[in-house]
Amino acid sequence: MKLLLLALAFARIGIGAFGGGISTIPLIEHELVMNYGWLTLEEFNQVLALAQVTPGPIAINAATFVGYHQAGVLGSLIATLSVASAPLLILLLVLLMMKKSSDEKVDHFKRSLRPAVGALLTLAVVPLLKTALSQWQTAALFCLGLVLFQLRIFKNNPPLLFILFGLAGLLIFQ
Repeated sequence: MKLLLLALAFARIGIGAFGGGISTIPLIEHELVMNYGWLTLEEFNQVLALAQVTPGPIAINAATFVGYHQAGVLGSLIATLSVASAPLLILLLVLLMMKKSSDEKVDHFKRSLRPAVGALLTLAVVPLLKTALSQWQTAALFCLGLVLFQLRIFKNNPPLLFILFGLAGLLIFQ
């Protein structure tokens, strides 16, 4: 039963993942924390941090970790396959429908998705900012990051800003 629940939960996350990595965060939180109670909010934030620093998409990394936590290697495999295969099947259906549609209808379809993706991104960013800005040090670093990102060196090379602020975080929060 646990394997079926993992498959269903991560298939729903995968279906809602069309906005990209960050837009899946509210969906992942809803399924894992609120819907199934597999994680506390604190554990979810830890999984999220781990999923973001591990190479690969957030939803797949979270599925692998939570699946393993809930049902071992088989749970990890089922959760990961579910989160990846559900949107793949939908994408194949959409591509088949788009192939039969005019360019104008395809453009209209793409434009109609933009508000939903924007809403998902907003839902993802607001809770992250609340958590990240809860201490004055992180709030100050965030503001400094916004200013520094306007400089050409950081705008053209965002990983440099990531490294700089990672080192600052190590120094401040040790």
